[in-house]
Amino acid sequence: MKIVSINSVPYGSTGHIMKDITHYANLTGNMAQCYCRKWKDNKAEAIAIPFGSYLENAVHVVLSQITGLNGCFSLLGTYKLLKEITKINPDIIHLHNLHFWYINLPMLFHYIKKHNIRTVWTLHDCWSFTGQCPHFTMVKCNKWKTGCYDCEQYRLYPQAYVDQTKLMYRLKKKWFTGIENMTIVTPSQWLADLVKQSFLSDYPVKVINNGIDLNVFKPTESDFRETHGITPKSGGGGSIFS
Repeated sequence: MKIVSINSVPYGSTGHIMKDITHYANLTGNMAQCYCRKWKDNKAEAIAIPFGSYLENAVHVVLSQITGLNGCFSLLGTYKLLKEITKINPDIIHLHNLHFWYINLPMLFHYIKKHNIRTVWTLHDCWSFTGQCPHFTMVKCNKWKTGCYDCEQYRLYPQAYVDQTKLMYRLKKKWFTGIENMTIVTPSQWLADLVKQSFLSDYPVKVINNGIDLNVFKPTESDFRETHGITPKSGGGGSIFS
């Protein structure tokens, strides 16, 4: 099976998830390749191939902030990426974070729809179904359920100088819906429940929790109880859960 993965960066939580999946897919006899935004540390990344350029990314940032239109630029870099994907002819495209000013969204999703490529989209935040913000719980906003407008957070990441959330909501709904064979993956049931209330609700949603390193996070022997005089009869060990 041939798999292409796309994420904004090759580092951090989402970058490591993308690279780990790519690595283990290759170990199990598949042909997997991942792509990410051109970044200063890309030279050290053998498994994640950068696309675009520093200049194009910078232009994308400026134009997005001025116009409020996110994901509408980076035409040349996206064109070259899609040419590479065509050469690979993947069975699956695995999407991760598509924000961070590096890819042209209408071009990408038009390509996926045109070629009817099986797609998995792992959501690491709520950006995919809002007019702009990746998180809305702190401002207790529910506009994303029906249509964003008058955004309280439009100057926050991915920041803009004008509020175009109403338009961006409509555009993202147009771009992201209508894919014949796409599955959405979330790391939590909480996020899955939100997806089912959004314009992405027609897609099947699977919850796959983020993995942890069991060599680090594991039960260990401790003299904590003895040191602090806690006995099984005292019940002190369970008090933090009451």
